[in-house]
Amino acid sequence: MKKLLSLFLVVGLVFVLAPMAEAYPDEMPPKPDKLSIIALDIDVDQFGEGAAIFEEKYGIEVEWMEFSYGALWDQITTSIAGGTTFDLYMMSNSWHPELGKLGMAVPLDEIVSAETLAEINERYFDITVEFLSSHGHQWALPGTAATVSFFYNQTMLEELGYYEPPTTWDEMLEICREAIDAGLADYGFFPGYLAGHEDGMVQFDIMLKLHGGEWMNEDMTEWTFNSEAGVQALTLMKEMLDEGIIPRASLEQSDWDNFHYFLAGNAPFEINWNFVHKMAQDPERSDVVDDFVVGHIPGIVRDTYTVLGGGGYAISPTTRSREWSFKLLDYMHREEGAIGVMREQGGAEATIEKIYEDPAAYGFSIEEYPVIEIYRQQLEYAGLRPSDDLSWYAEFRNNIFTPAMHRALLGQQDIEEALNQAQEEAQQMLEAEGL
Repeated sequence: MKKLLSLFLVVGLVFVLAPMAEAYPDEMPPKPDKLSIIALDIDVDQFGEGAAIFEEKYGIEVEWMEFSYGALWDQITTSIAGGTTFDLYMMSNSWHPELGKLGMAVPLDEIVSAETLAEINERYFDITVEFLSSHGHQWALPGTAATVSFFYNQTMLEELGYYEPPTTWDEMLEICREAIDAGLADYGFFPGYLAGHEDGMVQFDIMLKLHGGEWMNEDMTEWTFNSEAGVQALTLMKEMLDEGIIPRASLEQSDWDNFHYFLAGNAPFEINWNFVHKMAQDPERSDVVDDFVVGHIPGIVRDTYTVLGGGGYAISPTTRSREWSFKLLDYMHREEGAIGVMREQGGAEATIEKIYEDPAAYGFSIEEYPVIEIYRQQLEYAGLRPSDDLSWYAEFRNNIFTPAMHRALLGQQDIEEALNQAQEEAQQMLEAEGL
């Protein structure tokens, strides 16, 4: 990690330490002929309208280079390290601490004044600005804000005599047992606990926060995931595995691979990202089109909680023009972009607050997009993972926390002992490396 950091810091210094200008919006440098975007493969549909307005107004060609999410990180980092000229790229909310520290993104607050940036940020939900800020800088404008939702098979619940979804984890687990015993379901739900992968972090984050715990203390000087709440969270995860409420395959599966059980009608519940909603509505992919409902994750100590993901577009240090890139970025993440996101995501994931205050005024009826109100409420209690603060998050996830979590879930190590060992390793790194 230190060798990688040194390499990219050198690359970053070449580009990032050029003189900063606060030329937006009053004074602009000469226009480039083209601005290029390394984009997520669905983002032309989501943000293309805003980019087209910019293109027509200013006569600057916008070039989209589309990639799957799994290919984005390598494409971005190798392009910047090689000095390839491009201007904007899709930045996941979990990437900015590392990319920012490596000099692989231009801080927005070094392009525009604090007043201008604050005025622009007023359009967004506060937490979506927070989840793209670290090291004293804001690295992107918010474009999408994904949440983990609670999906349930209402028809199956009614067959078991339940006409309302569970509001507590105990109620949910009892319904799981009844559905399995009645032969209606193979499992209660099918989470992904994959080690060395983000799925395990997401699922533990949910359980930790529902039990009232946090990853770190408030001033982020001490890891606290080994608290009583952390032990209770991991204990419940192991108990569900051992009882068969969730399958042993959860230890080897990603959340992106296992939601098919719910779509096939083989589980009463699914706890997963918003993308499941769109697939559940597709009759070619789903047997529960008329059966499923989206709700809030049931509570334990906290009434409910969800994990926040998503991201926005950042400016490459190899850009043709910081100022014109910022202007394009601004156009992409205005209302046109938010509407594109809502259409693509069934009413969820847009970051502009006022659209959710009166969605009908923007063409989104609650009847046609029932997830809108659920999503707006989720943002009020959504939280972040350590990825939003930690520049060495991959090391923490892959080599410290999830291996310890797996040892405990497999019964190879006592739960409290595993968490304490992981906390000690993580604390040593925190004291040595900082955030």
